[in-house]
Parts: sequence; C-alpha cells; structure tokens
Amino acid sequence: MSEDRFSFLISCLRFDDKDTREERRQTDRFAPIRKICYIFIEKFGKMYFPKETLTVDEQLLEFRGNCPFRMYIRSKPTKYGIKLDLINDSNSKYLIGGIPYLGKRGTRLQDGITLGHELTKELTMPYHHTKRNVTIDNWLSSVPLSTDLLVNCGMTHVGTLKANKKVVPVE
Repeated sequence: MSEDRFSFLISCLRFDDKDTREERRQTDRFAPIRKICYIFIEKFGKMYFPKETLTVDEQLLEFRGNCPFRMYIRSKPTKYGIKLDLINDSNSKYLIGGIPYLGKRGTRLQDGITLGHELTKELTMPYHHTKRNVTIDNWLSSVPLSTDLLVNCGMTHVGTLKANKKVVPVE
C-alpha cells in the first residue's frame, strides 16, 4: 500500500460522531475514542477467563501528540504518553481490563477514598466474590483498600504499604 493511499484511509477513519463530539467533550475528555477503546477492553475481558491471581498496575503508552491528558512521568522509560491503569491475569499476563487516566478533572472520588482505592475496586469489579487474590503496587495499595476487598468484595490482597511516620504499637 502506498503512503498516499494509507494517508487517505487514515483521514477517512472515524470512531465517533463528529457532529456531537464537542458537546460530549465538555463533560468527557476521552469522548473522541471512548467507545472504540471500551469495545476493545470489553472484548479482552470476555475472551479470557483469568486464573486465581490478578495484578493491577499502571502503564504509560508512548504518545507525543496533542492530547489534553497526556502525561510526563520522569521515572518511566517512555517519558510522555497516556497512562492506563490495567488489570491482568498474573499467570499468563493477559490483559483483562483497563481504565485510562484522564487527569484530576476526569476523576470523581468519594470522600475518604483514594484514587488507587477507587481504581482497584473498579478494575476488580467483575471478579468480586470469586475468592481471587489481587497483587497491587504501593501507589495503589492501602490498608483501607485491603480491608474493603476482603470484607466487601470477597478478595484477598497482596501489596506493599507505605509506612507512616507515626507508628502505633500493637498490644
């Protein structure tokens, strides 16, 4: 395929209704590609039945184009990109779900719940009360999340916790 033909096909490719895009973009920063992205993510979860252990973590997909929620993370090998929070099967590393991070404006948190807590609960929702184990890194992990997953969701949790400066002795 020639470069001209490829450019023509890409210019004709649309995933949403261009007429209503600006109206939807006022409340949803991910509007232009939300539908196609969630179709892919939904299919990933339906095509594979995960084993007993799951992993929740973040990934930065390299992207240097114009995007209102593109991030810069100095510690990542790819410095610029779109951050995704993903859930994978720990044994096969198969992707079974994901949520794009849209920045602070795209996040709606309940009082007293951290972003990591909310993301982990949302990603693990299809697997609640299945007695699976979730492995989470220290950015997402917390004691309230661990308790919530065990008591309300029927799941166990493995993760590292940040120690507070104030240590309360156990009696």
